[in-house]
Amino acid sequence: MSAKPKVLYLSYDGMTDPLGQSQVLSYQRKLTQQGFSSHIVSFDKPDLYEKHKDAVQQSLQGFDVTWHPLMYTKSPPILSTLKDIRAGWAKIQELYKQFGHFDIVHCRGYIPPILGLRCKRKYGSKVIFDMRGWWPDEKLESGLWSSPVYKPVYKYFKHLERKFFRESDYAISLTVAGQVEAEKLGYKSKKDIGVIPTCVDFNAFPPYNETIRQELRKELDIPQDAKVLLYSGSLGGNYGTDMLMEIFREMLMLEPRALLLVLSRTDRSVLDAELAKFNIPLGQVRLASANYNGVYRYLMAGDIGTIVYKPTYSVIGRSPTKLGEYWACGLPAVALSGVGDLDYLMNQYPEGGALIASPAPVHYQAALKQLLQKPVDRDVLRGYAEDYYDLEQGVKAYLAIYQRLLNQR
Repeated sequence: MSAKPKVLYLSYDGMTDPLGQSQVLSYQRKLTQQGFSSHIVSFDKPDLYEKHKDAVQQSLQGFDVTWHPLMYTKSPPILSTLKDIRAGWAKIQELYKQFGHFDIVHCRGYIPPILGLRCKRKYGSKVIFDMRGWWPDEKLESGLWSSPVYKPVYKYFKHLERKFFRESDYAISLTVAGQVEAEKLGYKSKKDIGVIPTCVDFNAFPPYNETIRQELRKELDIPQDAKVLLYSGSLGGNYGTDMLMEIFREMLMLEPRALLLVLSRTDRSVLDAELAKFNIPLGQVRLASANYNGVYRYLMAGDIGTIVYKPTYSVIGRSPTKLGEYWACGLPAVALSGVGDLDYLMNQYPEGGALIASPAPVHYQAALKQLLQKPVDRDVLRGYAEDYYDLEQGVKAYLAIYQRLLNQR
């Protein structure tokens, strides 16, 4: 047995994706400082891999983390995923031969546990199912699996979901709401399902800085005294683009000079088409994109951050990373009630923002009024982020799970 326990971390998200950098590498680097050796197998999108592979490798220098990237294949649907699974299993077998036994196989999402449970059966490794939300339902509700062709695919993954919970040695939910649902469904006892929300790397999201705010607004031609509604993230799918437009339209009723700042890789033509549907003046909307380490500058330029998800079943598993990032940079948020643990958070941290009771203009306006009329204490918001979204707390939680599984060997 190796003196240093080895973890095989499997992620279908790439390490060159922003989430890979913020939600995987940040943890794994710190866990190796607690005496673990980590090997990461990820499926990276070729374009992002070419752009960011050197930066990822550089970020791992000095840590006992070895990255084994594979290329993600997108098409044809279903067959490409099967191809990735085959490639992943070939790589995993190669790693067991090269590096010996892995004590723990940590599976992020719904594709990796297919491979992780094979490792349990063949090699006797302990397996963690780190679910990251109710993925089959997210796919169905987003419209991506709306075709009848996907009906058996959805059923198959719901079958796998139960299997992943029951056969893994431990499961992790992003939210208490998700933990409760899993137990209610009879998947696993609550004592074997941990809750670890997404965390924020405060090195990438420093405290609010007025100079940065003014500089960024100047760059984007935003008047210094204008109220700015900010949205950070993808548009479409499970994200309520219509809701974002409706919220901003209501904000214009309250603040006619307000601007909408969208921080996303969405094409401008796609955004303009959405704006036209809601008769929103194009001149009052800014679109920008930034690398992960530059997002904070844009957040500091905003006055109210938005979190918009379609009100569907799968939102019980959502832990919006952006809320912690908003708070870290001094930005209160407006969000729909019923998403993950947001109701608990807004009650626990009362200066953190306002909840929208239900998707309707009268509720959008009520939430916006509440925030526009209230002075913002950016230091308090930073304190909220550090209290709930601290990366160190997440690392401690993962470390406790790893040690628990090692003691079961």
